[in-house]
Amino acid sequence: MTPVPDRPVVDLDLDAATSRAASDAAWAAVRATGCPVAWTEHDGGFWVVTGYDEVAAAFRDWERFSSARLYDPDQCAISVSNGTVPLLLPEESDPPEWNDHRRTIATLLSPAASEHLRGRARYWADHYLDRVIARGACDLVDDFTVPVPASVVLEWMGFPRSEWEWFWTAFHGVSAHPNGTPEHRKATEAYADVMTRITEELRDRVRAPRDDALTTIALHEVHGERIAEDVAKSIAFLTVTGGIDTTTSFTGAALLHLSEHPADRTRLLVDADLLPVATEEFLRYYPPARTHARTVRDDTEFAGVTMRRGERVVLSEAAAGRDESAFVDAGTFVVDRDPNRHLAFGVGIHRCPGSHLARVEFTEMVTTVLRRIPDYTIDPAGVEEYPTWSMVGGWRHLPATFTPGAPIAALG
Repeated sequence: MTPVPDRPVVDLDLDAATSRAASDAAWAAVRATGCPVAWTEHDGGFWVVTGYDEVAAAFRDWERFSSARLYDPDQCAISVSNGTVPLLLPEESDPPEWNDHRRTIATLLSPAASEHLRGRARYWADHYLDRVIARGACDLVDDFTVPVPASVVLEWMGFPRSEWEWFWTAFHGVSAHPNGTPEHRKATEAYADVMTRITEELRDRVRAPRDDALTTIALHEVHGERIAEDVAKSIAFLTVTGGIDTTTSFTGAALLHLSEHPADRTRLLVDADLLPVATEEFLRYYPPARTHARTVRDDTEFAGVTMRRGERVVLSEAAAGRDESAFVDAGTFVVDRDPNRHLAFGVGIHRCPGSHLARVEFTEMVTTVLRRIPDYTIDPAGVEEYPTWSMVGGWRHLPATFTPGAPIAALG
């Protein structure tokens, strides 16, 4: 779509950033133009929103900036570059439909329900560290940050344990491997099998309910009628995908940071009560979801520019978190920054429903590492990042060494 002449234009290609440093530099260049809202011609053309106030306002304004697949049912509405993802409910919906979809998981992922899973997060963190602690070396991604949140979520939902690794390999593989490679193709193709298994498990819960999240989703009623199977399937899929690799990314960023910044690690080792505050700074500085897309519902004026019906808008949590008007010394990680009103989980009706569980998992994982392998060091030569940082950033490999220890079971 050709922009009108008075539009501020920037040269931002989301897919060109193949590292966190490149992505941060690209967003810094956009912010340096002084235009919190600008247009780029890449990917067919879309608006780029980088200012903290503007990103927050657009997130809240679902009436103008839709999350639904308004004009292309095959194109993911919350990304400008990924059209192969199954429908993600409730995120890809707006009121009034959103109200019913969100209620399905609101109780499941409430602060109280998430806190109830803290013991399982601690258990799985210790379980997977037990597997490698005697070796004195591991890959913190493959051995820890991928399997721990996946095990928490998949156990809670009620999937057979024999399938867990298959699930997390598929979801992590889509982000970890370059598009077009055999590994990426295999992971993408596995989505169809994942959806089949989700459908089978949901149908099983209708026939024989259990005490798990899949049962709650399968049997949820709206206006006295059980939700449609397609809706239940979409909600279950989003719960799985949202609960696995984003927490992996977030935790990997923190563990790498603490390896590279020993003073921050020492602060957390000396003062464990600082971790909740530090968690928010990790989220601001290393948001797992770096961007979310929206679609302009009707012609509108926003932040001094004219947007037209059907145009895509990319809201950058990563850029908003580095806005100097919102955060003092925004380009610096401050382990005890408080207050910290970051937008890592979004804001408004589409605020991430899994944010409470993500914090629970993250704090238990980081606490376990600092408690059991406090001297771990990540080898920078072996660090491998995701091939693209357009929407979700993260790491494929984080090789670490540490003083060997004993599994908890062996300690009695």
